[in-house]
Amino acid sequence: MYDDHIAICTPWLSDVDVRLPLAPGVDDRSTKLAAAIRNLDTQVDVYVRPDESANEYALSRLAGLENVTVTTVPDIHAKAVITDAYVYVGSANITRGGLLTNLELCKVVENEFADVQSYIEAELDI
Repeated sequence: MYDDHIAICTPWLSDVDVRLPLAPGVDDRSTKLAAAIRNLDTQVDVYVRPDESANEYALSRLAGLENVTVTTVPDIHAKAVITDAYVYVGSANITRGGLLTNLELCKVVENEFADVQSYIEAELDI
């Protein structure tokens, strides 16, 4: 089961390898983040730092997708993937290093707010 709306907050973003859960219509569970976003019927809001060359490739892969909005936030340092029900939050950037090689501390918690946008507004003041 997938959510209709998610937000990705990270200073640095890469087109990382992701592994999707089993679900109807998911033929390839191992894919790149941009391909997963492109193929799922989900609104994705991305919050990243502006003018970071490390973000350029991943953002170019998301450019032009109708279900993606990108917002640059100069002082963002938060790392989270937010859904209406849950929040994956911690120290890991959404990069290969952050998700696979660095020693990071992250956890999944229930979203205490009504939805993705309410969480963003309350916790990040965006």
